[in-house]
Amino acid sequence: MNILIKPSSIFATFTILIGLSSVLGWLCDLPNLYTFFSHGASMKFNTALVTILLGFSMACAIYKRSLLSGFVATAILMFCLLTCIQYIYGLNFHIDELLVIDHFTNSHVEPPGRMSLYTTVCFLTVTMGLLLALLKIYYVSQIFNLIGLLASYISFVGILFNISGLFSFGSYSAIALPTTMGLISASLALMLYTADNGWLTEMASKHSAAVTARYSLLYFFLSLPLFVGLFLFLLSKAQLPAELAIVLLIVGFAALTLPFAFILLKKLNRSDDKSWELMEELKDRSQELHDNVNKLARKNTDLDSLIHIISHDLKTPITSLQASLAILERKLDSQMQDQERQLFTISKRSVNRLTETIKNLGEIIKTKRLDNHNIEKIDLCAMVNGIKSELEGTVAETNGEINVNIDFCEVYYDRIHLHSIIQNLITNALKYRHPQRRPIVNITSWEVESGVNVRVEDNGLGIPEKQKQNLFNKYTRFHEHIEGTGVGLYLVRQLLGSHGGSIAVESEEGKGTAFTIFLPVKRFDGKV
Repeated sequence: MNILIKPSSIFATFTILIGLSSVLGWLCDLPNLYTFFSHGASMKFNTALVTILLGFSMACAIYKRSLLSGFVATAILMFCLLTCIQYIYGLNFHIDELLVIDHFTNSHVEPPGRMSLYTTVCFLTVTMGLLLALLKIYYVSQIFNLIGLLASYISFVGILFNISGLFSFGSYSAIALPTTMGLISASLALMLYTADNGWLTEMASKHSAAVTARYSLLYFFLSLPLFVGLFLFLLSKAQLPAELAIVLLIVGFAALTLPFAFILLKKLNRSDDKSWELMEELKDRSQELHDNVNKLARKNTDLDSLIHIISHDLKTPITSLQASLAILERKLDSQMQDQERQLFTISKRSVNRLTETIKNLGEIIKTKRLDNHNIEKIDLCAMVNGIKSELEGTVAETNGEINVNIDFCEVYYDRIHLHSIIQNLITNALKYRHPQRRPIVNITSWEVESGVNVRVEDNGLGIPEKQKQNLFNKYTRFHEHIEGTGVGLYLVRQLLGSHGGSIAVESEEGKGTAFTIFLPVKRFDGKV
Protein backbone atom coordinates (compact mmCIF):
# COMPACT_ATOMS: atom_id res chain seq x y z
CA MET A 1 0.00 0.00 0.00
CA ASN A 2 1.29 3.49 -0.94
CA ILE A 3 1.78 5.39 2.33
CA LEU A 4 2.02 8.65 0.34
CA ILE A 5 -1.66 8.58 -0.65
CA LYS A 6 -2.61 11.08 2.05
CA PRO A 7 -0.05 13.78 1.10
CA SER A 8 -0.91 13.13 -2.55
CA SER A 9 -4.59 13.82 -1.84
CA ILE A 10 -3.62 17.01 0.04
CA PHE A 11 -1.76 18.34 -3.02
CA ALA A 12 -4.70 17.40 -5.27
CA THR A 13 -7.04 19.33 -2.96
CA PHE A 14 -4.66 22.31 -2.95
CA THR A 15 -4.69 22.28 -6.77
CA ILE A 16 -8.49 22.47 -6.76
CA LEU A 17 -8.44 25.33 -4.24
CA ILE A 18 -6.01 27.36 -6.38
CA GLY A 19 -8.31 26.97 -9.37
CA LEU A 20 -11.38 27.87 -7.31
CA SER A 21 -9.74 31.04 -5.98
CA SER A 22 -9.06 32.24 -9.53
CA VAL A 23 -12.60 31.36 -10.66
CA LEU A 24 -13.89 33.38 -7.72
CA GLY A 25 -11.68 36.27 -8.80
CA TRP A 26 -13.12 36.24 -12.31
CA LEU A 27 -16.73 35.89 -11.17
CA CYS A 28 -16.48 38.54 -8.43
CA ASP A 29 -14.20 40.89 -10.39
CA LEU A 30 -11.26 40.48 -7.99
CA PRO A 31 -8.18 40.62 -10.27
CA ASN A 32 -5.74 40.12 -7.41
CA LEU A 33 -6.91 36.52 -7.11
CA TYR A 34 -5.82 35.61 -10.64
CA THR A 35 -2.98 38.09 -11.26
CA PHE A 36 -1.33 37.97 -7.85
CA PHE A 37 2.37 38.90 -8.09
CA SER A 38 2.46 37.82 -11.76
CA HIS A 39 4.00 40.92 -13.39
CA GLY A 40 1.14 41.53 -15.81
CA ALA A 41 0.31 37.87 -16.52
CA SER A 42 -3.02 36.42 -15.41
CA MET A 43 -4.53 33.03 -14.72
CA LYS A 44 -7.29 32.91 -17.34
CA PHE A 45 -10.74 31.61 -16.46
CA ASN A 46 -10.23 28.58 -18.71
CA THR A 47 -6.86 27.96 -17.03
CA ALA A 48 -8.55 28.04 -13.63
CA LEU A 49 -11.19 25.54 -14.82
CA VAL A 50 -8.50 23.24 -16.22
CA THR A 51 -6.62 23.49 -12.89
CA ILE A 52 -9.78 22.49 -10.98
CA LEU A 53 -10.44 19.58 -13.35
CA LEU A 54 -6.82 18.41 -13.14
CA GLY A 55 -6.97 18.41 -9.32
CA PHE A 56 -10.33 16.60 -9.44
CA SER A 57 -8.98 14.01 -11.88
CA MET A 58 -5.98 13.45 -9.60
CA ALA A 59 -8.28 12.98 -6.58
CA CYS A 60 -10.38 10.45 -8.53
CA ALA A 61 -7.23 8.48 -9.42
CA ILE A 62 -6.04 8.52 -5.81
CA TYR A 63 -9.37 7.19 -4.53
CA LYS A 64 -9.60 4.41 -7.16
CA ARG A 65 -12.13 6.11 -9.49
CA SER A 66 -9.95 5.40 -12.50
CA LEU A 67 -12.71 5.55 -15.14
CA LEU A 68 -13.93 8.99 -14.04
CA SER A 69 -10.34 10.21 -13.65
CA GLY A 70 -9.47 9.06 -17.16
CA PHE A 71 -12.58 10.72 -18.62
CA VAL A 72 -11.80 14.10 -17.01
CA ALA A 73 -8.09 13.89 -17.92
CA THR A 74 -9.00 13.11 -21.54
CA ALA A 75 -11.28 16.17 -21.62
CA ILE A 76 -8.37 18.33 -20.33
CA LEU A 77 -6.06 16.82 -22.95
CA MET A 78 -8.51 17.55 -25.77
CA PHE A 79 -8.98 21.15 -24.61
CA CYS A 80 -5.20 21.69 -24.45
CA LEU A 81 -4.77 20.22 -27.94
CA LEU A 82 -7.49 22.50 -29.34
CA THR A 83 -5.76 25.49 -27.73
CA CYS A 84 -2.43 24.46 -29.29
CA ILE A 85 -4.08 24.10 -32.70
CA GLN A 86 -5.51 27.62 -32.36
CA TYR A 87 -2.00 28.98 -31.75
CA ILE A 88 -0.26 26.93 -34.45
CA TYR A 89 -2.76 27.53 -37.26
CA GLY A 90 -4.07 30.94 -36.17
CA LEU A 91 -7.60 29.63 -35.70
CA ASN A 92 -10.33 30.62 -33.27
CA PHE A 93 -12.72 27.89 -32.08
CA HIS A 94 -14.53 30.39 -29.82
CA ILE A 95 -13.76 28.34 -26.71
CA ASP A 96 -11.64 30.96 -24.95
CA GLU A 97 -14.48 33.16 -23.71
CA LEU A 98 -17.21 30.55 -23.78
CA LEU A 99 -18.11 31.01 -20.11
CA VAL A 100 -16.59 34.33 -19.02
CA ILE A 101 -15.66 37.43 -21.03
CA ASP A 102 -12.05 38.51 -20.45
CA HIS A 103 -11.93 42.32 -20.08
CA PHE A 104 -8.53 42.22 -18.39
CA THR A 105 -6.47 41.07 -21.37
CA ASN A 106 -5.48 43.46 -24.16
CA SER A 107 -6.79 41.83 -27.34
CA HIS A 108 -4.01 43.51 -29.36
CA VAL A 109 -1.38 41.68 -27.28
CA GLU A 110 -2.92 38.19 -26.91
CA PRO A 111 -6.30 36.50 -27.47
CA PRO A 112 -8.57 37.28 -24.49
CA GLY A 113 -9.44 34.34 -22.27
CA ARG A 114 -6.97 31.97 -23.95
CA MET A 115 -4.35 30.04 -22.00
CA SER A 116 -0.84 30.99 -23.03
CA LEU A 117 0.97 28.49 -25.23
CA TYR A 118 3.55 27.82 -22.51
CA THR A 119 0.80 27.20 -19.93
CA THR A 120 -1.00 24.90 -22.37
CA VAL A 121 2.14 22.80 -22.95
CA CYS A 122 2.73 22.51 -19.20
CA PHE A 123 -0.83 21.29 -18.59
CA LEU A 124 -0.50 18.96 -21.57
CA THR A 125 2.60 17.23 -20.15
CA VAL A 126 1.19 16.82 -16.62
CA THR A 127 -2.16 15.53 -17.97
CA MET A 128 -0.34 13.06 -20.24
CA GLY A 129 1.56 11.86 -17.18
CA LEU A 130 -1.72 11.26 -15.34
CA LEU A 131 -3.30 9.36 -18.26
CA LEU A 132 -0.21 7.16 -18.65
CA ALA A 133 -0.26 6.46 -14.89
CA LEU A 134 -3.89 5.35 -15.19
CA LEU A 135 -2.75 3.00 -17.97
CA LYS A 136 0.02 1.76 -15.62
CA ILE A 137 2.78 2.97 -17.97
CA TYR A 138 4.60 4.41 -14.99
CA TYR A 139 8.10 5.03 -16.35
CA VAL A 140 6.93 7.25 -19.24
CA SER A 141 4.25 8.83 -17.03
CA GLN A 142 6.83 9.98 -14.50
CA ILE A 143 9.05 11.45 -17.24
CA PHE A 144 6.15 13.56 -18.58
CA ASN A 145 5.24 14.63 -15.06
CA LEU A 146 8.84 15.56 -14.24
CA ILE A 147 9.06 17.75 -17.35
CA GLY A 148 5.88 19.57 -16.32
CA LEU A 149 7.12 19.95 -12.73
CA LEU A 150 10.52 21.38 -13.72
CA ALA A 151 9.00 23.80 -16.25
CA SER A 152 6.50 25.04 -13.67
CA TYR A 153 9.14 25.35 -10.95
CA ILE A 154 11.52 27.33 -13.17
CA SER A 155 8.70 29.73 -14.04
CA PHE A 156 7.76 29.96 -10.36
CA VAL A 157 11.32 31.06 -9.47
CA GLY A 158 11.33 33.49 -12.41
CA ILE A 159 8.08 35.12 -11.28
CA LEU A 160 9.29 35.44 -7.68
CA PHE A 161 12.35 37.45 -8.76
CA ASN A 162 10.89 39.01 -11.91
CA ILE A 163 13.28 37.19 -14.23
CA SER A 164 11.16 37.50 -17.36
CA GLY A 165 13.26 35.01 -19.28
CA LEU A 166 11.99 32.26 -16.99
CA PHE A 167 8.25 32.88 -17.22
CA SER A 168 7.65 34.95 -20.36
CA PHE A 169 9.13 33.72 -23.64
CA GLY A 170 7.60 36.16 -26.12
CA SER A 171 4.08 36.53 -27.45
CA TYR A 172 1.41 34.27 -25.91
CA SER A 173 3.89 32.58 -23.57
CA ALA A 174 3.56 34.28 -20.18
CA ILE A 175 2.42 32.26 -17.17
CA ALA A 176 0.92 33.57 -13.92
CA LEU A 177 2.04 32.74 -10.39
CA PRO A 178 -1.26 30.99 -9.41
CA THR A 179 -0.94 28.85 -12.55
CA THR A 180 2.60 27.74 -11.65
CA MET A 181 1.45 26.92 -8.11
CA GLY A 182 -1.45 24.84 -9.43
CA LEU A 183 0.81 22.96 -11.85
CA ILE A 184 3.47 22.31 -9.19
CA SER A 185 0.82 21.07 -6.76
CA ALA A 186 -0.75 18.76 -9.37
CA SER A 187 2.68 17.42 -10.39
CA LEU A 188 3.61 16.68 -6.77
CA ALA A 189 0.26 14.93 -6.25
CA LEU A 190 0.91 12.70 -9.27
CA MET A 191 4.52 12.08 -8.21
CA LEU A 192 3.47 10.92 -4.74
CA TYR A 193 0.58 8.86 -6.18
CA THR A 194 2.96 6.87 -8.41
CA ALA A 195 5.88 6.80 -5.95
CA ASP A 196 5.75 3.03 -5.43
CA ASN A 197 5.93 2.30 -9.18
CA GLY A 198 8.29 3.09 -12.04
CA TRP A 199 11.70 4.62 -11.46
CA LEU A 200 10.42 6.65 -8.51
CA THR A 201 10.48 3.46 -6.41
CA GLU A 202 14.23 3.98 -6.09
CA MET A 203 13.61 7.44 -4.63
CA ALA A 204 10.72 6.39 -2.40
CA SER A 205 12.43 3.42 -0.74
CA LYS A 206 13.69 3.39 2.86
CA HIS A 207 17.30 2.76 1.84
CA SER A 208 19.87 5.26 3.04
CA ALA A 209 20.80 6.28 -0.51
CA ALA A 210 17.16 7.08 -1.33
CA VAL A 211 16.78 9.05 1.91
CA THR A 212 19.93 11.04 1.08
CA ALA A 213 18.67 11.76 -2.44
CA ARG A 214 15.28 12.94 -1.15
CA TYR A 215 16.81 15.30 1.41
CA SER A 216 19.30 16.64 -1.14
CA LEU A 217 16.63 17.37 -3.75
CA LEU A 218 14.38 18.97 -1.15
CA TYR A 219 17.26 21.15 0.01
CA PHE A 220 18.07 22.15 -3.57
CA PHE A 221 14.52 23.11 -4.57
CA LEU A 222 13.89 25.02 -1.34
CA SER A 223 17.24 26.83 -1.26
CA LEU A 224 17.45 27.76 -4.94
CA PRO A 225 14.93 30.66 -4.71
CA LEU A 226 16.70 31.89 -1.59
CA PHE A 227 20.13 32.02 -3.24
CA VAL A 228 18.81 33.51 -6.47
CA GLY A 229 17.08 36.24 -4.46
CA LEU A 230 20.24 36.87 -2.43
CA PHE A 231 22.34 37.15 -5.58
CA LEU A 232 19.94 39.62 -7.19
CA PHE A 233 19.80 41.64 -3.97
CA LEU A 234 23.58 41.88 -3.83
CA LEU A 235 23.68 43.05 -7.44
CA SER A 236 20.86 45.58 -7.38
CA LYS A 237 20.32 46.81 -3.83
CA ALA A 238 23.79 46.49 -2.34
CA GLN A 239 25.34 47.53 -5.68
CA LEU A 240 28.22 45.10 -5.29
CA PRO A 241 30.38 44.00 -8.23
CA ALA A 242 29.21 40.75 -9.82
CA GLU A 243 32.45 38.97 -8.85
CA LEU A 244 32.07 39.89 -5.18
CA ALA A 245 28.38 38.98 -5.25
CA ILE A 246 29.28 35.52 -6.59
CA VAL A 247 31.92 35.04 -3.85
CA LEU A 248 29.46 36.05 -1.15
CA LEU A 249 26.86 33.76 -2.68
CA ILE A 250 29.27 30.80 -2.58
CA VAL A 251 30.19 31.56 1.04
CA GLY A 252 26.53 31.86 1.98
CA PHE A 253 25.71 28.64 0.16
CA ALA A 254 28.50 26.83 2.02
CA ALA A 255 27.39 28.29 5.34
CA LEU A 256 23.83 27.05 4.83
CA THR A 257 24.91 23.72 3.35
CA LEU A 258 27.17 22.70 6.25
CA PRO A 259 24.34 22.39 8.83
CA PHE A 260 22.30 20.46 6.30
CA ALA A 261 25.25 18.18 5.56
CA PHE A 262 25.78 17.64 9.31
CA ILE A 263 22.12 16.69 9.82
CA LEU A 264 22.26 14.34 6.84
CA LEU A 265 25.53 12.82 8.04
CA LYS A 266 24.06 12.27 11.50
CA LYS A 267 21.04 10.54 9.98
CA LEU A 268 23.23 8.28 7.83
CA ASN A 269 25.42 7.42 10.84
CA ARG A 270 22.34 6.41 12.81
CA SER A 271 21.24 4.29 9.87
CA ASP A 272 24.66 2.59 9.77
CA ASP A 273 24.59 2.04 13.54
CA LYS A 274 21.19 0.40 13.23
CA SER A 275 22.52 -1.78 10.40
CA TRP A 276 25.45 -2.91 12.56
CA GLU A 277 23.08 -3.67 15.44
CA LEU A 278 20.91 -5.74 13.13
CA MET A 279 23.97 -7.57 11.80
CA GLU A 280 25.09 -8.39 15.34
CA GLU A 281 21.59 -9.55 16.21
CA LEU A 282 21.51 -11.67 13.05
CA LYS A 283 24.84 -13.18 14.02
CA ASP A 284 23.48 -14.06 17.48
CA ARG A 285 20.33 -15.53 15.96
CA SER A 286 22.40 -17.58 13.51
CA GLN A 287 24.41 -19.00 16.40
CA GLU A 288 21.20 -19.72 18.29
CA LEU A 289 19.79 -21.46 15.22
CA HIS A 290 22.98 -23.49 14.89
CA ASP A 291 22.70 -24.55 18.54
CA ASN A 292 19.05 -25.52 18.06
CA VAL A 293 19.94 -27.59 15.00
CA ASN A 294 22.51 -29.46 17.08
CA LYS A 295 19.93 -30.01 19.84
CA LEU A 296 17.45 -31.36 17.31
CA ALA A 297 20.13 -33.65 15.90
CA ARG A 298 20.75 -35.04 19.41
CA LYS A 299 17.00 -35.48 19.94
CA ASN A 300 16.73 -37.38 16.66
CA THR A 301 19.58 -39.58 17.82
CA ASP A 302 17.67 -40.23 21.05
CA LEU A 303 14.57 -41.05 19.01
CA ASP A 304 16.60 -43.51 16.95
CA SER A 305 17.69 -45.17 20.19
CA LEU A 306 14.08 -45.32 21.37
CA ILE A 307 12.98 -46.82 18.06
CA HIS A 308 15.73 -49.42 18.42
CA ILE A 309 14.53 -50.27 21.94
CA ILE A 310 10.95 -50.60 20.73
CA SER A 311 11.91 -52.60 17.64
CA HIS A 312 14.28 -55.03 19.34
CA ASP A 313 14.35 -54.94 23.13
CA LEU A 314 10.54 -55.03 23.48
CA LYS A 315 9.77 -57.26 20.52
CA THR A 316 12.16 -59.98 21.63
CA PRO A 317 10.40 -60.89 24.91
CA ILE A 318 6.99 -60.61 23.21
CA THR A 319 8.13 -63.01 20.49
CA SER A 320 9.34 -65.40 23.20
CA LEU A 321 5.98 -65.06 24.98
CA GLN A 322 4.10 -65.85 21.74
CA ALA A 323 6.28 -68.91 21.14
CA SER A 324 5.85 -70.09 24.75
CA LEU A 325 2.05 -69.73 24.54
CA ALA A 326 2.00 -71.68 21.28
CA ILE A 327 4.11 -74.52 22.74
CA LEU A 328 2.07 -74.61 25.95
CA GLU A 329 -1.19 -74.66 23.99
CA ARG A 330 -0.03 -77.60 21.85
CA LYS A 331 1.09 -79.61 24.89
CA LEU A 332 -2.08 -79.02 26.87
CA ASP A 333 -4.49 -79.15 23.95
CA SER A 334 -5.66 -82.69 24.66
CA GLN A 335 -6.22 -81.97 28.35
CA MET A 336 -8.02 -78.61 28.01
CA GLN A 337 -11.71 -77.94 27.96
CA ASP A 338 -13.35 -75.19 25.87
CA GLN A 339 -13.27 -72.69 28.73
CA GLU A 340 -9.52 -73.18 29.17
CA ARG A 341 -8.92 -72.89 25.40
CA GLN A 342 -10.78 -69.57 25.53
CA LEU A 343 -8.21 -68.31 28.06
CA PHE A 344 -5.41 -69.12 25.60
CA THR A 345 -7.30 -67.31 22.83
CA ILE A 346 -7.67 -64.20 24.99
CA SER A 347 -3.97 -64.32 25.92
CA LYS A 348 -2.86 -64.65 22.29
CA ARG A 349 -5.16 -61.82 21.27
CA SER A 350 -3.68 -59.58 23.98
CA VAL A 351 -0.13 -60.42 22.92
CA ASN A 352 -0.97 -59.71 19.26
CA ARG A 353 -2.53 -56.40 20.23
CA LEU A 354 0.57 -55.49 22.27
CA THR A 355 2.74 -56.34 19.25
CA GLU A 356 0.65 -54.07 17.02
CA THR A 357 0.74 -51.28 19.61
CA ILE A 358 4.54 -51.41 19.81
CA LYS A 359 4.77 -51.39 16.02
CA ASN A 360 2.48 -48.35 15.77
CA LEU A 361 4.35 -46.58 18.57
CA GLY A 362 7.54 -46.93 16.57
CA GLU A 363 5.78 -45.52 13.52
CA ILE A 364 4.50 -42.53 15.51
CA ILE A 365 8.01 -41.77 16.73
CA LYS A 366 9.30 -41.96 13.15
CA THR A 367 6.77 -39.36 12.03
CA LYS A 368 8.10 -36.96 14.68
CA ARG A 369 11.59 -37.02 13.21
CA LEU A 370 12.58 -33.79 11.53
CA ASP A 371 14.99 -35.21 8.95
CA ASN A 372 12.69 -37.75 7.34
CA HIS A 373 12.71 -36.15 3.92
CA ASN A 374 14.52 -38.76 1.89
CA ILE A 375 12.70 -37.95 -1.34
CA GLU A 376 13.35 -40.34 -4.20
CA LYS A 377 11.79 -41.44 -7.45
CA ILE A 378 9.34 -44.29 -6.79
CA ASP A 379 7.53 -46.66 -9.14
CA LEU A 380 4.06 -46.51 -7.58
CA CYS A 381 2.83 -49.51 -9.60
CA ALA A 382 5.67 -51.69 -8.35
CA MET A 383 5.20 -50.53 -4.75
CA VAL A 384 1.45 -51.23 -4.70
CA ASN A 385 1.91 -54.64 -6.31
CA GLY A 386 4.65 -55.38 -3.78
CA ILE A 387 2.31 -54.53 -0.88
CA LYS A 388 -0.36 -56.68 -2.53
CA SER A 389 2.08 -59.61 -2.51
CA GLU A 390 2.96 -58.98 1.15
CA LEU A 391 -0.73 -59.21 2.07
CA GLU A 392 -1.44 -62.40 0.10
CA GLY A 393 -1.94 -64.36 3.32
CA THR A 394 -4.48 -61.86 4.68
CA VAL A 395 -6.27 -61.71 1.31
CA ALA A 396 -6.50 -65.49 1.15
CA GLU A 397 -7.68 -65.68 4.77
CA THR A 398 -10.49 -63.20 4.14
CA ASN A 399 -11.29 -64.53 0.65
CA GLY A 400 -10.69 -60.98 -0.54
CA GLU A 401 -9.64 -59.37 -3.80
CA ILE A 402 -7.30 -56.45 -4.51
CA ASN A 403 -7.60 -54.75 -7.92
CA VAL A 404 -4.87 -52.35 -9.06
CA ASN A 405 -5.50 -49.85 -11.87
CA ILE A 406 -2.80 -47.17 -11.72
CA ASP A 407 -2.49 -44.72 -14.63
CA PHE A 408 0.40 -42.69 -13.27
CA CYS A 409 3.25 -44.71 -11.80
CA GLU A 410 6.07 -42.18 -11.32
CA VAL A 411 6.05 -40.26 -8.03
CA TYR A 412 8.66 -38.61 -5.79
CA TYR A 413 8.26 -39.35 -2.10
CA ASP A 414 9.86 -40.86 0.98
CA ARG A 415 9.78 -44.57 0.16
CA ILE A 416 9.31 -45.80 3.75
CA HIS A 417 6.54 -43.30 4.43
CA LEU A 418 4.64 -43.99 1.21
CA HIS A 419 4.84 -47.74 1.80
CA SER A 420 3.44 -47.29 5.32
CA ILE A 421 0.60 -45.03 4.04
CA ILE A 422 -0.62 -47.38 1.33
CA GLN A 423 -0.17 -50.52 3.45
CA ASN A 424 -2.22 -48.96 6.26
CA LEU A 425 -5.08 -48.09 3.92
CA ILE A 426 -5.19 -51.53 2.27
CA THR A 427 -4.90 -53.35 5.62
CA ASN A 428 -7.79 -51.29 7.03
CA ALA A 429 -9.89 -52.06 3.95
CA LEU A 430 -9.42 -55.80 4.56
CA LYS A 431 -9.76 -55.58 8.34
CA TYR A 432 -13.03 -53.63 8.37
CA ARG A 433 -14.74 -55.86 5.80
CA HIS A 434 -18.47 -56.48 5.76
CA PRO A 435 -19.36 -59.89 7.26
CA GLN A 436 -21.93 -60.64 4.55
CA ARG A 437 -19.73 -60.18 1.46
CA ARG A 438 -16.19 -60.85 0.34
CA PRO A 439 -13.89 -57.82 0.62
CA ILE A 440 -12.95 -56.10 -2.65
CA VAL A 441 -10.33 -53.35 -2.63
CA ASN A 442 -9.83 -51.16 -5.72
CA ILE A 443 -6.64 -49.06 -5.97
CA THR A 444 -6.43 -46.37 -8.65
CA SER A 445 -4.29 -43.31 -9.31
CA TRP A 446 -4.31 -40.36 -11.69
CA GLU A 447 -2.32 -37.20 -12.28
CA VAL A 448 -3.70 -33.85 -11.09
CA GLU A 449 -2.35 -30.32 -11.03
CA SER A 450 0.88 -30.21 -9.01
CA GLY A 451 0.65 -33.84 -7.88
CA VAL A 452 -0.85 -37.32 -8.00
CA ASN A 453 -4.04 -38.69 -6.43
CA VAL A 454 -4.17 -42.29 -5.15
CA ARG A 455 -7.56 -43.77 -4.25
CA VAL A 456 -8.13 -46.87 -2.07
CA GLU A 457 -11.78 -47.93 -2.18
CA ASP A 458 -13.46 -50.86 -0.39
CA ASN A 459 -16.92 -52.38 0.04
CA GLY A 460 -16.64 -52.83 3.81
CA LEU A 461 -18.49 -51.63 6.87
CA GLY A 462 -18.21 -47.90 6.15
CA ILE A 463 -17.93 -45.13 8.75
CA PRO A 464 -20.86 -43.71 10.74
CA GLU A 465 -21.56 -40.12 9.65
CA LYS A 466 -21.38 -38.67 13.16
CA GLN A 467 -17.91 -40.14 13.72
CA LYS A 468 -16.22 -38.90 10.54
CA GLN A 469 -14.95 -35.72 12.20
CA ASN A 470 -12.82 -37.80 14.60
CA LEU A 471 -11.59 -40.17 11.92
CA PHE A 472 -7.94 -39.08 11.97
CA ASN A 473 -7.59 -38.58 15.72
CA LYS A 474 -5.15 -40.73 17.65
CA TYR A 475 -6.57 -43.88 19.31
CA THR A 476 -9.99 -43.43 17.66
CA ARG A 477 -11.89 -46.64 16.82
CA PHE A 478 -15.34 -47.03 15.30
CA HIS A 479 -15.92 -50.78 15.28
CA GLU A 480 -15.25 -52.18 18.75
CA HIS A 481 -15.82 -55.79 17.67
CA ILE A 482 -12.70 -55.60 15.46
CA GLU A 483 -9.24 -55.54 17.02
CA GLY A 484 -7.11 -52.44 16.49
CA THR A 485 -5.25 -49.63 18.24
CA GLY A 486 -6.83 -46.66 16.48
CA VAL A 487 -3.57 -45.05 15.32
CA GLY A 488 -3.37 -46.23 11.69
CA LEU A 489 -5.21 -43.33 10.05
CA TYR A 490 -3.56 -40.88 12.44
CA LEU A 491 -0.18 -42.12 11.16
CA VAL A 492 -1.32 -41.85 7.55
CA ARG A 493 -2.30 -38.20 7.95
CA GLN A 494 0.92 -37.40 9.84
CA LEU A 495 3.07 -39.00 7.15
CA LEU A 496 1.21 -37.17 4.38
CA GLY A 497 1.23 -33.82 6.18
CA SER A 498 4.98 -33.94 6.76
CA HIS A 499 5.48 -33.84 2.97
CA GLY A 500 2.70 -31.41 2.04
CA GLY A 501 0.22 -34.13 1.11
CA SER A 502 -3.38 -34.58 2.20
CA ILE A 503 -6.09 -37.21 2.62
CA ALA A 504 -9.84 -37.08 1.99
CA VAL A 505 -12.52 -39.67 2.80
CA GLU A 506 -15.88 -40.63 1.32
CA SER A 507 -17.89 -43.23 3.20
CA GLU A 508 -21.41 -44.58 3.54
CA GLU A 509 -22.20 -46.78 6.48
CA GLY A 510 -22.84 -50.36 5.41
CA LYS A 511 -21.62 -49.82 1.83
CA GLY A 512 -17.91 -49.01 2.00
CA THR A 513 -15.24 -46.34 2.22
CA ALA A 514 -12.91 -44.59 -0.23
CA PHE A 515 -9.73 -42.77 0.84
CA THR A 516 -8.06 -40.40 -1.64
CA ILE A 517 -4.53 -39.26 -0.86
CA PHE A 518 -2.77 -36.41 -2.63
CA LEU A 519 0.99 -36.68 -3.21
CA PRO A 520 2.54 -33.34 -4.26
CA VAL A 521 5.06 -33.27 -7.07
CA LYS A 522 8.48 -32.84 -5.48
CA ARG A 523 12.04 -32.56 -6.66
CA PHE A 524 14.90 -34.50 -5.20
CA ASP A 525 15.60 -31.66 -2.77
CA GLY A 526 12.18 -32.19 -1.24
CA LYS A 527 10.73 -28.87 -2.39
CA VAL A 528 7.32 -28.69 -4.02
